[in-house]
Amino acid sequence: MDIRLVPLADLTADDARAWQRLAADALAPNMCLDPRFLLTARARPDAHEVRVLSAREGGEWLGALAVTTKRVAPRLPVRALTTGGEFMTSQCDRHHPLLRTGRAPEALDALLRGAPDVGLPGLALLRRFPAEGPLAEVLDGVATRRRMRVHERSRDVGAWAPREAFDVLPVPDPVDGVVVDPPLSTAHLRTDDARNVRRVARGLARELGGPLELRDESDDPAAVDRFVALQAAGWKGDPARGGAALGLDPADERWFREMVDAFRRDGDLDALRLTAGGETIWAGFHVRSGGAWFGLLDAYDERFRRFSPGSVGRLAALTYLFGTTDAPFVDPGFGSHYAVGARLWPAARPQVDLLVAARGPAAHAVLRAVPLARRLGVAA
Repeated sequence: MDIRLVPLADLTADDARAWQRLAADALAPNMCLDPRFLLTARARPDAHEVRVLSAREGGEWLGALAVTTKRVAPRLPVRALTTGGEFMTSQCDRHHPLLRTGRAPEALDALLRGAPDVGLPGLALLRRFPAEGPLAEVLDGVATRRRMRVHERSRDVGAWAPREAFDVLPVPDPVDGVVVDPPLSTAHLRTDDARNVRRVARGLARELGGPLELRDESDDPAAVDRFVALQAAGWKGDPARGGAALGLDPADERWFREMVDAFRRDGDLDALRLTAGGETIWAGFHVRSGGAWFGLLDAYDERFRRFSPGSVGRLAALTYLFGTTDAPFVDPGFGSHYAVGARLWPAARPQVDLLVAARGPAAHAVLRAVPLARRLGVAA
């Protein structure tokens, strides 16, 4: 298996096509490792450090990671390859590798053990890695077979919606792209939360003098213009309030537009807008990678804040995505810090930051030193 390390900016059109085939057949899909997400970010200043580590066989990619390097700790002169870095940490909550279904163990083994052959450290910091599921099982098997030391640095949980945990409801066929009174699946919610969602949905319809309407605008490029304006009108459009709306940063807005266009061209974009009485209440974008849906961005009109428009919109979108596609899961892409939003989702998935001594005496020495460092109170 051939291991390559290529700066994001230097990947060719052939690379992009092979990478896309891997993303479509990944054991654990990941929007943030989809080439349509990353390649459209190449012009961003914070993406210049990103390099793509790939395991290849012939013309096919069997595994891929987006990596940079960093020091393990301020007082340790040891570097690790990391799936974090400025761009990935700020722009995405999912960093796990793409591994070809049916070839995942050998692909992950090749990525981790082959890293030193292309000038990377033999110590890997795998950030936001699923702690359960097929990817965790693959890593456990590779680490056991190769006697790799693995140290868990931190743990979090991320909101998660596997299909089997959601009450999938039939969605009426849209008429001119509009579903009137869109269904809201609430069986997974606590009784009080379910009752409240239905109450505020009725309140929105009364307040605006018309039924709720969910508009599928996936094929309409102007959906981005409307979304940028909606986002800028709220607190996200105010830097003094900590807002980071797309319209405040030309690089952010340009990347978002190019990324959305890339997914739209492949039929893998879902742009939804919830309205009533001619007013936009909420709008959100999801993209599909490897057959699953991932949350990209959403926003709501703050004039209707007392009716929890974000919760109604997200639940309407989740019901719509499961009711109109066969997606195995919907991943909103946020962790425990988003406690209010996470309550809308039927499940949670633990994710961990792992240090893996894949190859070399320095890497293993660092992992052997962790227990001692902890006893001495030193950051490990």
